[in-house]
Amino acid sequence: MASRWLSNDAASFEAICRAGTFRRALWQYLETRVTPLLAGIIAFADTNDNLDILEDDASDDWVVSMWLDMLSDTNITLLKYKDLQTATQRKELTEFEVKTTGAYGRFFQGQLPFSWVIKEQTDHLIYVANQDAQRDARSMAENALNASALGKVLERAASVAEGGRRSIISRYIADFAQMVYRCYSENPDAEYKLVIEDIVYALRCSFLQQQQRRSVSRTDEDEEEDEEATFVDESSYLDSSFPHIHLVHESIRRRLALFSELVQLWPESVDRLAAVEMKMPLDLKCLLLMLEAWLIPTKPELENVNTRQKWIDKNRLAAPVVLRLLESVADVTPEHVYHRDKCRFFWNRIGAVQLFIEHVCPSDVADIARSIQWCWSLWTLLGDRTDFKAVQSFDKVEAFFHMCNKKASELFFGKQDNCPVCDKTVQFPVKLPCDHAICRHCLVELQETNNCSCPKEQCYKKFPRDFKGKSVTAQKDGEEKFALYKQQCNAFFMEVVSRFCFSDNILPEEAVVRKLMAYVTRRPRRGESQVPGRGAQAEAMLRTKKMFEESLDPTPVVRSFLLQLLLQVDIESVRKYLGEYFEDTLGFLSSDPTQTVELCILCVQCFEDHHRRQSALCDSETRCIDFATRLLRASLDLLRRDQPAVNIGTVEAVASVRFGLVETALWMHRLYIAGDVDRTLTTEVRRLIEAARAICDQDQFKWPRVYLMRQVARRHGMDALKRLSEFQSWIVPVYARVNKNDAVPDCFVICGDEYKKLRELFAEVSIGKNLGPLEEALKSLNCAPEVGESVALLAMYREITSANVHEDAQRRPSAEAVNMLKEFCNTCPTFKNKAFARAVAGNSLGGNLCVKPRRVAIDRDVSEVVTHFKILLMNSPNNGLQGLWVELATAPQNMQNSFLPTMPQDDLDDIRTAIGQGIVAGETPAFYQCKNGHPYVIGNCGRPVAAGTCLQCGAPVGGTAYRLQADNQALAANVDNTRWGHILGQPLKRAPVPERQMSAAATAVVRVLLHMSMYLGSLENPQAISQMLYPPVNFAEVSQFLWNHIIVDVDTIHNAVGHSRDDVLVFLHILIDHMIHNAKQVAGLDLRLLTKQSRAQWENTYVDAYIAQGLNGLDAKIQGANNLMVNDNRLGNNPLLRTIFESDAPSTFAGKIHEEPSLWRFRSHITLEHLAHALDENLAQKRGGEQEQMKAGQKKFPILRLFLKEEHQLRAIRMLPNILHLHRLLLQRLNRCIDSSEATTMTVNDFLSSITDENQRQELLSLVNDFSYAWDCVRPSLPNHPFGGCTIPPEYAQEPLTTESRLAMLLPSLRGWGLCSVGLVYYLQELQNNFLENYSIEFKQILQARVDIYDASHAHLVSYHPVHDLQPIILANCNYSLEVGKGTTIEYNFGSMERQLVERFIRGRPRLGIGSQMAFIKYREDFTNASMFDQLRNRIPQEPLPSPADLERDLKHKPTEVTDLLASIDIAVGFLVSIGGDPEMKLTRFMSDTLKMKQTQTVLFSCRLKHVESLWLMLSYLRARMQASYGHEAFEKVDEKYREPIPEDMQKKLHLAFQHVQMNMFLILLYECIIFKISVKQNTNDEDYADNSEYSLKDVLVLYMSDSKSNCSIPALEDDRFPADVKVKHCIATWLYALSPNRR
Repeated sequence: MASRWLSNDAASFEAICRAGTFRRALWQYLETRVTPLLAGIIAFADTNDNLDILEDDASDDWVVSMWLDMLSDTNITLLKYKDLQTATQRKELTEFEVKTTGAYGRFFQGQLPFSWVIKEQTDHLIYVANQDAQRDARSMAENALNASALGKVLERAASVAEGGRRSIISRYIADFAQMVYRCYSENPDAEYKLVIEDIVYALRCSFLQQQQRRSVSRTDEDEEEDEEATFVDESSYLDSSFPHIHLVHESIRRRLALFSELVQLWPESVDRLAAVEMKMPLDLKCLLLMLEAWLIPTKPELENVNTRQKWIDKNRLAAPVVLRLLESVADVTPEHVYHRDKCRFFWNRIGAVQLFIEHVCPSDVADIARSIQWCWSLWTLLGDRTDFKAVQSFDKVEAFFHMCNKKASELFFGKQDNCPVCDKTVQFPVKLPCDHAICRHCLVELQETNNCSCPKEQCYKKFPRDFKGKSVTAQKDGEEKFALYKQQCNAFFMEVVSRFCFSDNILPEEAVVRKLMAYVTRRPRRGESQVPGRGAQAEAMLRTKKMFEESLDPTPVVRSFLLQLLLQVDIESVRKYLGEYFEDTLGFLSSDPTQTVELCILCVQCFEDHHRRQSALCDSETRCIDFATRLLRASLDLLRRDQPAVNIGTVEAVASVRFGLVETALWMHRLYIAGDVDRTLTTEVRRLIEAARAICDQDQFKWPRVYLMRQVARRHGMDALKRLSEFQSWIVPVYARVNKNDAVPDCFVICGDEYKKLRELFAEVSIGKNLGPLEEALKSLNCAPEVGESVALLAMYREITSANVHEDAQRRPSAEAVNMLKEFCNTCPTFKNKAFARAVAGNSLGGNLCVKPRRVAIDRDVSEVVTHFKILLMNSPNNGLQGLWVELATAPQNMQNSFLPTMPQDDLDDIRTAIGQGIVAGETPAFYQCKNGHPYVIGNCGRPVAAGTCLQCGAPVGGTAYRLQADNQALAANVDNTRWGHILGQPLKRAPVPERQMSAAATAVVRVLLHMSMYLGSLENPQAISQMLYPPVNFAEVSQFLWNHIIVDVDTIHNAVGHSRDDVLVFLHILIDHMIHNAKQVAGLDLRLLTKQSRAQWENTYVDAYIAQGLNGLDAKIQGANNLMVNDNRLGNNPLLRTIFESDAPSTFAGKIHEEPSLWRFRSHITLEHLAHALDENLAQKRGGEQEQMKAGQKKFPILRLFLKEEHQLRAIRMLPNILHLHRLLLQRLNRCIDSSEATTMTVNDFLSSITDENQRQELLSLVNDFSYAWDCVRPSLPNHPFGGCTIPPEYAQEPLTTESRLAMLLPSLRGWGLCSVGLVYYLQELQNNFLENYSIEFKQILQARVDIYDASHAHLVSYHPVHDLQPIILANCNYSLEVGKGTTIEYNFGSMERQLVERFIRGRPRLGIGSQMAFIKYREDFTNASMFDQLRNRIPQEPLPSPADLERDLKHKPTEVTDLLASIDIAVGFLVSIGGDPEMKLTRFMSDTLKMKQTQTVLFSCRLKHVESLWLMLSYLRARMQASYGHEAFEKVDEKYREPIPEDMQKKLHLAFQHVQMNMFLILLYECIIFKISVKQNTNDEDYADNSEYSLKDVLVLYMSDSKSNCSIPALEDDRFPADVKVKHCIATWLYALSPNRR
């Protein structure tokens, strides 16, 4: 048809009539056909104003020649006819847009012809070269470029250009900068000039480094000979290759991005930098200039509140960029180091003054902000070399504190006379009984030295030693303000120390360490006080204490904070200094041990926390156990030695024993009770237990055994202690042992004295006494009827029902007593629900509520709570707040289709509603989703008129001219994926997670009430309950399913509130008792919960009415309940309980420090869960129960609340750079070197074991552990978050990642297990973006420009370590104390904590994007597919192998050689597709000369480049045959629809047909057709798409044979003997059947 275009088109009658003449018709036809093609070519050639080069550089012949050579060679431009057609319908385009390749679409005029083509091809060559980790990427890319058509054109141009190669390189760098760097300033020419100079500077540094490396390898004689030649021309770096320029840019890409951020912050930096002549990296130069000219404050600026705040805002804006830049500057030259340190000193100085303003002079404290004008004094005092790792800067801060305290004392107390004790101006004055004023710390000094008389001359009046001092007239307000000021100074000091002294985990100078230790011990440094005698030494200690208090207030929080920091970086210095301190205190220990014992407690706790951090760093459970065992064994040796009463060795040994016993308690519980210890760990656990026993069995050590009992009981429950004593009898001493069923604490004692009275009467009835006293007591109950019935039922349950736990029938209630009680229940008016009362008496409550011998403790304890809850529901009306639970427990059939409380939901519909409420008339907003599934809304008319980017992933959204982006789609209206009923699935361990407006703790409490009511309902109507469960549960297992959920809920509450399981059960009893006494009726609630809105309303009402009050003051409530149980007259004399709950009075210090009881008290650890619960408790107190106050309370500390809500997942974001680095390393090693089937069967451990280099293996193992950490943090949420049109299957998210997991989980791919790796990256990116969006809304902050995930460092991320970063902030903002019988009391400074979180981890962080295409694994079968060989044929015509049979014979039984050859051919194909080559060139020559790949296989010697496709096909075919013979998958990537098995009758037909077919040729043909034709994925949106699985396989094979690409011909296929009913869907089964030797 194409050859008859003249007669068919141009010479047609219609064309001639339209044109008038044949000539004009011919011309018009040619014009309509050729003009668009020419337009497309011209548009392409004018990219970046490329045509202007011909005009501007017409005098440079080499430029014009190079321009024309490149355009004329299609191997260079790669311009194809299809590029001038539409993408799908293949119609000629009539209009073309002249494009630009400038960064972010910026137009520029190029200087080098077709520079963008050079860049694209160089990028591709580097990418291909990077796939081979064993070879140098730069040299491979350079060789490939030089061998290509492009390289030859560049070589010719360099040979004739004036200036040679350097002219081309200079022009290219100018264009390259425009293509890779985005300009932000108003002077783009100047900015690009700076960037070009920086790239040139980086090339120069790279060149000099290469010279230095070469000079190191030379001998001395070679150096003398080559010295002049080597350094003769410093501009030789301009002879660099194009790949070298790209690689150098890659090394400085992040620095250029930082420079760009600096320019956005301070636009005038561009003009200022143009005048600066300094040889250093551009970003560092810009930073130094910005610090000196923009951020350094002036005196008026600091002394004015408003200008000071503006200066702080400016610093906050710059901080993220400055910190990232200081982290990225490498120690390239001494000059770089000098300027980097200079910048760091400036920044330390700025940061210290800013912290002082924020902590001590905040704008909301008016008196301090107006009166204390010290900011400039601090700035000038610190000086230009502010380095807090050096003692000079530290001394300046100390002196500054001393000066400020004097001024603050005058400010708050007025001008005072000199103190008669210290002879200095009185600070913090107090009056003695004689009305003389002295310093408060001087009063303490007099009392501690027992010198209790007025020091005023001629007075000397005595005062009591416990005298607190009288307030100076009208100074109470001043005292409060001064105390606040001291607290602010402490916070400032701690943040300076943590942020600057210990930054980067680098130790400060020894003098700084000793100074900090002096604050910890409150003693002088050795050598400063040479005092004879004990009294003088004690006085010296007190003088030093006073000296510290004049500059800083060393509270226990400050001291523990400093000690924790010091232990993290220099434990040896801490040991040395504490050893000196304890030696000095021995002299006066017996007279006043208080301070020393206090320090010992502090040190023990800090050393214990240090051991815990060290244990957390162990990479396996085995090493954790060994670490604890070693500590216990070493401590035993230390404690046995005859040492001084107090010494550092003993103190550290006590800490080690405490830590070791905590671990022992944990592992004993796991081994003997939980039963989840791996067999491989059993030996290590037993060693740990033996080490613990060795310490506890020492007669001279009483307290370690007590501490171990406390740990087991307080963390795992009393029953756990009793059960463990059955396996390890040595745990509980003989004097404390009781019968396991006699010592069960009675949780019902929280119900009051009426309960205890009835309990005793029921006990008398159980042993045969008459019912008279009981009946009289019930009549005389002084409480509401429903409360009286509840108390009576609980008492009967405790004494009658619970007695059935005994195996001895004599101890169980007799049948006569039970029958008598049943009759009594029928007649007693107290019991309204007769049937339930009889069931309690007869132990017939059903299910797990029936008491039986040998029950697991948790089942016994939970059954008590559920029974208590059932008693509550029995007396609750259906229309009250408990009505929902009543319906679920008694009539669950009425609750079908209900949205049950605490269940997760889809919030998109709520967003629609919220937006709908805010629209104005005429607006019709519409919802859409980007290509990755993220929803967005378009306002006004709802139709797209502008393009944008997705806030979540950066993908294009919206559209233009009312046309939506092609890969976006509208979201259907009123679609809500929220399910009704119970949707939590199996009762697996879960972290405390908030839902809707409920906190994590409140959610867990409401959820356990839900499960208890559903459990009770399953006893009444199991079918109705089973219909509410999704996924479905076996009908017979419904009750146990819900019972297990209750147990999981108890553990979840335990994690949320930081109390033991026993304490949680006690809390539930307290809560239920409170609800019994406080029944509430609420009108207007939909108790059926038929909508999500009614569920949310019910949740908020219920939590406000009961749960928030129950959680408020939880510590005190639980402690009070424990005291009631301990003091219960039945258990009050139980020595075990009194020991566990520390009811015995503390002893005074005498003898050895390890015998001091206060060192062995139970301590609750400060955790994030405890902090979250404390915050909820704090807000509940603020709310006061009023709705408006509640809303105000929710707005308080919003970012802290949000952070703690999502912290369990946010902690994973810091792993994102490591995950991407792991991707890069894996892709370098495995890209095109592994099949997907291998990746699925190979474990991570198998892969790591294959790496011979130990350093590389350890690096990869560390990165895998980071991936595993992030995966475990977020995997429960991954199936609900789509990405790139994909989602992670729920069954994938169920699997943890270990070294025994399949390797494919780590390899990023959009199919199979690779979805785990890709989905994790997308989710972490989205997690940060969502969090920052919420932050920007709350603080009204504008977020920084999006940063690509591959450019993001830790400074770009919400990145923190839960222990190393968060723990110091929490400790710095809490006060805690430890008292006998009261537990640990902790108070947090939430406001300061929120501010520090924002400053350190949130402010200035940008949204993340995946702008560049994410790197995916290229499996071997992916890379060598049909499209790849289509490209190869376009480059190099292909022919069949001359002797394929010989090749097949040589390699048939050599799987290793086949695999290696395929890997080498894959690399070669990648380069050949890019650069082409001579078809007649030998393949071995191309691989050895161009790619520098040594080849020794003789089978390749006869192959040329024109045989590559045929060679690959033969190798791939042989490998598939081998895979099939081994039982492995031969067609991994082929869709499942082509794997349908062949029916038996069809096999018979095939068997007959195969008798007339040459089988080897058929197998090759069918394999080739499957790989190149059948398996090629089609776009289902194409107009010509058709499902080929139902086509006849015979027809497809015949059609494929007729294609010129096929090298096979089988005439027998064309006759009728091959069955036509064999479909394409049977193709793989047919191939395997043909291959099988058993088919005959």
